[in-house]
Amino acid sequence: MKKFQKLEAFTGLEAAIVLIAFVVVAAVFSYVVLGAGFFTTQQAQKVVYSGISQASSNIVIIGEVYGDASGTSQGVLAANNPGVVHTLIFTLGLAAGGSPVDMNQTVLVFENSTTLRTLDYASNINLTSTGVAVTPAAWQWGILSKQNANSNNLLEANEQFTIMANVSSSVSTTSTGIPPSDQFTLQVRPPVGAALPITKEAPGGITPLNLLY
Repeated sequence: MKKFQKLEAFTGLEAAIVLIAFVVVAAVFSYVVLGAGFFTTQQAQKVVYSGISQASSNIVIIGEVYGDASGTSQGVLAANNPGVVHTLIFTLGLAAGGSPVDMNQTVLVFENSTTLRTLDYASNINLTSTGVAVTPAAWQWGILSKQNANSNNLLEANEQFTIMANVSSSVSTTSTGIPPSDQFTLQVRPPVGAALPITKEAPGGITPLNLLY
């Protein structure tokens, strides 16, 4: 008589348990992978947005750039003025979609064929009794006037700030300033975003007030 060997069977219940375990492990693993992917995507988006904000300038030039050689910004060529542009006057506004710019934290850097200099910020520009602006002190810049703006120095949407920058050490000598036919660059560096380079050239003949191209 044959002896039958007892075999342990793999029941359907056990198979279901193993299958469920595999499904749970796979689900947890998928969740971890997806979570890591979402986190990486978010970080990549932050880097892209940060790069765009740093690479693009929030400010633009509105209108023309003028060079004053009068020494007093009153449109009269001073008797001792040798015909050199000493003061730059221009208007800034926000680029489309640009973030507000704190002008108190903005830096201006002037460079031409002979000079590389950072200008100091003047908190205000004094006016004469007739309301005419007096040139800022040597190597200083300030806000000459504001349009559609409030009292603070935060350049916001639809606002325009007219800037006056003295790019010389004296308004009565040729030691500094922008001589005739000289090319220069004035960089406006906001606290956030790319710098705005203003590259112009002084005319061959300097007048009290010059339109710079």
